[in-house]
Amino acid sequence: MSECDSELIAVYIAEKMRHGATLEEGMKESLTGLDGVFTYFVATKDSLGMAKDTMAAKPLVLYESDDLVAMGSEEIAIRSVLPQEIDTYDPFDGEVKVWQI
Repeated sequence: MSECDSELIAVYIAEKMRHGATLEEGMKESLTGLDGVFTYFVATKDSLGMAKDTMAAKPLVLYESDDLVAMGSEEIAIRSVLPQEIDTYDPFDGEVKVWQI
């Protein structure tokens, strides 16, 4: 009910899940079902998801370990909160990834 386009993504994913899609399936459908340039995260009570559109114009840096997933628009944001040396990566165009909590 706002003027923010991010709300549309949340409604889109929720509607897909209401009709039986998993979070990952709904997010994959968003890559072709939504028009525009986007990178977004979705959190549910038991999962965390990330999607990056096929144009990949929006920045995203990802760090994963056995017990932590960290995401940010710049590597320095992740490095500033982690005490150890880390290896990050930039997800590829059209990537969808879901982690179970």
